Amino acid sequence: METPVPVATEPALEPVTASDPLSLDTAPLATGGVVVEESVDDILAKLNAIKLEDDGGKSLGDPDKVVALMHEGNALISAGRPDAALARYKEALEFAEDGEDSEVFFNMGIAYKAKGELAKAAAEYERALELTPQYAEALNNLGNIRKDQKKYDEAIAHLESSIKVFPGNPKTHNNLGTVYGMKGNVNKAALYFAKAVRLEPSYIDARQNLGQAYQEQGRLDVAEKEFGEVLQITRGIMLRQKKRLEAARVMVDQAKKPGSPLTFEQRNNAGGELDAAEQASRMANAKYQRSLKLLQSVRLMR
Repeated sequence: METPVPVATEPALEPVTASDPLSLDTAPLATGGVVVEESVDDILAKLNAIKLEDDGGKSLGDPDKVVALMHEGNALISAGRPDAALARYKEALEFAEDGEDSEVFFNMGIAYKAKGELAKAAAEYERALELTPQYAEALNNLGNIRKDQKKYDEAIAHLESSIKVFPGNPKTHNNLGTVYGMKGNVNKAALYFAKAVRLEPSYIDARQNLGQAYQEQGRLDVAEKEFGEVLQITRGIMLRQKKRLEAARVMVDQAKKPGSPLTFEQRNNAGGELDAAEQASRMANAKYQRSLKLLQSVRLMR
């Protein structure tokens, strides 16, 4: 913020209009007696070059640019290109307020985790939490990394903190149950798996984990019931994904034909939809097969 100029007591001079660098009504520039008007592009270029600061001298950044670059990075993560995503996230930090943004750090953690670099991923989640201590998703993801590193007590602390912030997230309860299961505390694991299922009855992983916990407790009747129900759920999902895959294949075939009735957008998206449908179908089939094996195993035990 500019300090107001004190009123001078000197003899009056011709008034001079101060130019405001943020105003689009800037007076034309005079050169050699010829008035040269700036184009809108020139003015916008000057505005973009101005580095805004708040009263404390802290850079205010460009939030829109940060969001745009994060969206690009997220799309690259989804496409399986974490290195390219990291480049976008690092560029986003150049436009972030004072060079820091908890969401950018969080996304960088996801990218490093996708690369298998757990230590770097954990460091990014910790940076996010320094800025936003109540960041439930960052606490959850950091807890998962500590679990993978077999630092179970740290994992439990982070996951419990995440639940305090966001008690309605079934995935965090499932993750915490997994940690207790890895520590050998099957009773506590079962409690968290059951809470995850209550929050989201169609949560396949949590229901499979709950059935296995019942099985380890020797409660074979309820384990069989759990596995039987989850088998029906996964079978329905598998059949839906199979239909989606068939429709995607038909769309790709139509897109290749001359005079196709499909719109340009449909033809353009056909290949991407086929890839997504194939991946979803494989995942659905894998979960169905696992459910079937779990049910068979508990029936053999009985």
